[in-house]
Amino acid sequence: MKYLLTGGGTGGHVYPALAIADEIRRRRPDAEFLYVGRKDKLEAWAVPDRGYPIRFVRARPFPRARSLWPLLGFAFVLAWGVFQSICTLLRFRPEVIIGTGGYVSAPILFAHGLLQKIGLSRARIFLYEPNAHPGLLNQVVGRLAHRIGIAFEQAGRWFDMKRVAVVGYPVRREFIDVDRATARAALGLTNEDKAVLVFGGSGGARVINEALVAALPHLQVREDVRVLHVTGRYRGADYDAVGHTRTAVAALGIEQIDQWYRPFEYLDEIHLAYAAADVVVCRGGAGTLTELGVVGKPALIVPLPTSAEDHQAANAREMEKVGAAQVLYQHARWSQGEVESTLDGGVLAQRLLALLDDPPRLAQMAEAARSMPRQNSLELILDEIDQLAIDGRGNPLNLEFPRRPAGPPSEANALMRWVQTRIREAGGISQVSEADLSYWRYQADRLLVSRAWSEIPLGRRNVGIKLIGVLSYEKQRSLLLHILTDRRRVGRLQRLCGGDYYHGGIVRRNAVEWGLHLLGEADSATRDALEKTLAEDPYFEVRAAAARLLGQLPNPQDTSEVVLFAALDDRCPAVVVEALNALGSVATSGALLERLRPFFQHANWQYRQGVVLALTKALERGVLEPSEVAGVLDQILTSSSHFKPNFALNEALQTLAERAAPQREGTGRDVRVL
Repeated sequence: MKYLLTGGGTGGHVYPALAIADEIRRRRPDAEFLYVGRKDKLEAWAVPDRGYPIRFVRARPFPRARSLWPLLGFAFVLAWGVFQSICTLLRFRPEVIIGTGGYVSAPILFAHGLLQKIGLSRARIFLYEPNAHPGLLNQVVGRLAHRIGIAFEQAGRWFDMKRVAVVGYPVRREFIDVDRATARAALGLTNEDKAVLVFGGSGGARVINEALVAALPHLQVREDVRVLHVTGRYRGADYDAVGHTRTAVAALGIEQIDQWYRPFEYLDEIHLAYAAADVVVCRGGAGTLTELGVVGKPALIVPLPTSAEDHQAANAREMEKVGAAQVLYQHARWSQGEVESTLDGGVLAQRLLALLDDPPRLAQMAEAARSMPRQNSLELILDEIDQLAIDGRGNPLNLEFPRRPAGPPSEANALMRWVQTRIREAGGISQVSEADLSYWRYQADRLLVSRAWSEIPLGRRNVGIKLIGVLSYEKQRSLLLHILTDRRRVGRLQRLCGGDYYHGGIVRRNAVEWGLHLLGEADSATRDALEKTLAEDPYFEVRAAAARLLGQLPNPQDTSEVVLFAALDDRCPAVVVEALNALGSVATSGALLERLRPFFQHANWQYRQGVVLALTKALERGVLEPSEVAGVLDQILTSSSHFKPNFALNEALQTLAERAAPQREGTGRDVRVL
């Protein structure tokens, strides 16, 4: 029987294929194999190391950009890859094709579809999808598959349910048979050593790599700690996993580092590191978490914020709920003019040392990990493949349509409403559990790092800013201030669409109205940013919001009065009205009355109402004496076009007159509507 396997790019695609191939070879020693992948990806060295022949084809991911040139480039590469795949299929003549995902699968499956049309390929197709949200190309090539095995039930929504089987995630057999003592001996670890395994997948994770380097000085103080760090082999224009990590570690100046910190570009026998470790720091992919359960290891899980439907965080929280792991979320921060996702190395070190110093808890977590429910995935997959090879149809299926995963919605505005509802149900933000609050704040951070220009003023980052206030996320106050005062101009096209700065006026307004307003008590940096915004921002709604919040903050600083006085000359009525209202709460000098006087007879009744409210607040605060206020009441014009069931200006002025009444006794004059 001839089997052709294809799929690659990351370990999540390559290792399931190798696990399937190993099990087929164990069952059928006479089986022939051929692997098809890309020469610059993980499969190029991982597959030959396992003893399987490999051939390479050209492939690239479907471009997300709407530009014509990326689409043309993709089409050319795909066409060439299909031609290479046709040659491979005609030469090898497989009876079963097994695709495990990744865009490299597309050329082979398209080539099979073409050859099948003219009767030159009779292979049966088994497509395995390891992710909760299939990639676009897998959704397309899934139409060519005879059976589709999925790791997550919700992934079935993207395929023809008549061909879908839920099979879980296949784990290589060596994870099942590995022994801790043997693994420690192979890695040169003693029984007294406390070992930490840190990795971010086959390509590595920059955020985890950088956080671990920052954590090393904190871990170095412990003579019994040993760190096994798999950096990954990723090398791109802006990051080299091996080179950057090596440079950063060297910059620490730590001596004899190889004795307790051991970096690896790639660890083929990672099952030994799993078995030898006391704690594992990793991502939350299905494959990694399944391996943790098989080996029974406590973990500190750092979910990938950009995973499809945020399934890594959902997986990690399930592990945390049963006591098998702790979740450490990435957070957003301002760095060199951009909002980026990062992980605090000091927090990582603190969490690791706390676990290593609590052996009973580690033992409980290990037992909980071993008790996690797991499907016998390899057997399920092999049964499906064998049945396909025998009769071409596969086993009977349960055709129930998969349910959507529980948890917060993925759409940004729906997530906002969901969080607000959960807070109300809990009885307020103070009643929300620490685990849920950390998770919801992580959701805000995920939205904040969105970089697409159209998403910043219209969608994800805008909602993230609102969530900072809703969730009382004080740690992100400084990020709001950076966004509010960012003055980078957008390109000509965006300006034609109404944009001004990179963070548009709507975002800046919400940074004030939602973020800073709901956070409440402010420091001097917040007041400085609001004053700068009121004086310089080109969008009137932002200036108005800044003036309003300056009037609401306690303990105003002296400069706020100066800025609000200047705002009285603003060309926008909304800004002037808010500045008038705010001055009643902020002004402390005797100049207040004279600055308000030009508005006593203003044609706009809202200006005059702002004057009345300012005088009322200033009187309450003792900034103005009742006699001063009483002396100007008759000068304020009370006519208004605001004829609704309530007469706002008249009522406000009447209230002010009553408070200044002791100074008006005996005058025989009342305030009346003109």
